Amino acid sequence: MATFSSKTRRVVRTQAERSETTRRRILDSAVSLIRRQGFQKANLLNIATGAKVTLGALQHQFGTRQALLEEVVEEVMAPLSDNGPVWPDATIPLGERASEFVKRAWQHIYGADSYVAAWGLFFGCKSIPSLFKRIDAKRQAEDPVSFAHFLELFPEISANHNDPEGFAEMVFSTLRGIAVFKLFPVKEKSITAQLECLAGMIVAAARDKQRKASRP
Repeated sequence: MATFSSKTRRVVRTQAERSETTRRRILDSAVSLIRRQGFQKANLLNIATGAKVTLGALQHQFGTRQALLEEVVEEVMAPLSDNGPVWPDATIPLGERASEFVKRAWQHIYGADSYVAAWGLFFGCKSIPSLFKRIDAKRQAEDPVSFAHFLELFPEISANHNDPEGFAEMVFSTLRGIAVFKLFPVKEKSITAQLECLAGMIVAAARDKQRKASRP
């Protein structure tokens, strides 16, 4: 009887793994389709075809197109959560911390194909008011949390900058703006240079008071 129980648990785990693999393929297909062909082309049939699954399998996983697209948005925003991979160790030196934050933010969120696809989703979802409202509500809830994490990571900015909250908003707006240009053919060298400039701006903002105090 113990052997049967062990075998049953193995089967259940295998089914769960298969389900997760299918789910992953569907999400990847949706992201790819939105990025390459736009929001309107991302219907359930096209997404299922790209994922090499049946329409029934897709509907079993997500139910509706709106539910699937909401999941795409959740994935894009997830790395900014409390345990996301964006935030480096707050104890490392300022310059290294700024560079590491910008690098991680780009690698895990803003430079990812899923984020570029999400812009296509944001632009297109006004045709589905309920989805647009949900995305906007999530953005309004998540943005202050992200800004607060940023200022916790860089307490020097809160201590030394005249408008730390405004600076935090500017940092994330800059990352979004660089990401949007990935919709066009942009050289990686140009992106790298802009990200390095942003890291430098973070360091300068953290030292703002010291710099002012040193002026004659």
